[in-house]
Amino acid sequence: MKSFFKKPYRLGILMLVSTSLMACSSLNYSSFAELVPSFSPSPSPSPLDAATLQVLENKIYQQVNRYRQSRNLSPLLLNRAISQQARLHSQRMAAGLVPFSHQDFDQRAQTIGVSVPYQAVGENLAVNQGYDDPVMIAVDGWIKSQGHRENIEGDFDSTGIGVATDNQGKLYFTQIFLKRQSPAVSPNHLSYDPIGNQSFFITLEENTNYQVNRYRISQNLPPLRLDARISHEARLFSQKMANQQAPFSHDGFEGRVKAVQRKIPLEKMGENLAFMKGYTDPVSVAVKGWINSPGHQKNMVGDYNLTGIGIAKNNAGEYYFTQLFVKKR
Repeated sequence: MKSFFKKPYRLGILMLVSTSLMACSSLNYSSFAELVPSFSPSPSPSPLDAATLQVLENKIYQQVNRYRQSRNLSPLLLNRAISQQARLHSQRMAAGLVPFSHQDFDQRAQTIGVSVPYQAVGENLAVNQGYDDPVMIAVDGWIKSQGHRENIEGDFDSTGIGVATDNQGKLYFTQIFLKRQSPAVSPNHLSYDPIGNQSFFITLEENTNYQVNRYRISQNLPPLRLDARISHEARLFSQKMANQQAPFSHDGFEGRVKAVQRKIPLEKMGENLAFMKGYTDPVSVAVKGWINSPGHQKNMVGDYNLTGIGIAKNNAGEYYFTQLFVKKR
């Protein structure tokens, strides 16, 4: 264990694709077993789109909370920062970049802790394929497995959920459970929306990250890990441009590099910007524009492993996007 990670955590894995039973390592904490039923799934469906995957995530959230309430436990609050890390891990497993496992869980926990300080954290995983109701299969499997059920019934107050699919239609589920520290608000968790709801912009940033990573995966490249510390710098610059405190340009890029470097040892860093007004789907417009621009596309497929995204909007309805690409040493 690295010295930066001292908080307790619990892990659980559920595999619903074969008939074997194997042990699951839980990173030197309590060991859980993979639960594998003996029935066979129906033929594989086609890969699902992002909107359908989000519906599955919402269903997991509802079913897990329904179970908790049946046990007289308080419902979990869905947190976007936690869901970012859960979704990215599911995407990495679906892309074959990491095995179906809790690999890099300590890094996910550390990244979450930047914006959501916590006392305890746990994680449940599942994979299944070809079922009419994959969410019911995943949640029922967790409930029937002691280790997974301990997470579902645990002393947690927040959660994040991510679902991804591979090209064969296999679904990967990640649910992260968190007990926040008191007070629950982190000094690093700032309000970045001067004119509206912060959650709206976080959703746009998550969608940008998702679309950029989907493009990287289509090019046989690993997805980028969204880092809250990098996103902080990206949001600050987007705010400055939106408030006309900085021109729409890469002015001050060296300062942003130094700001990130004070937090993360890096080898190199790149930056993409976008500006638009009047579009109903600004994220898709921005990402497609970057893909169609050789310079921006070069950053998108570059040799990076971390990213941060910040989006701001002013009273004139202008959106400003900043995406920073970082290769961590």
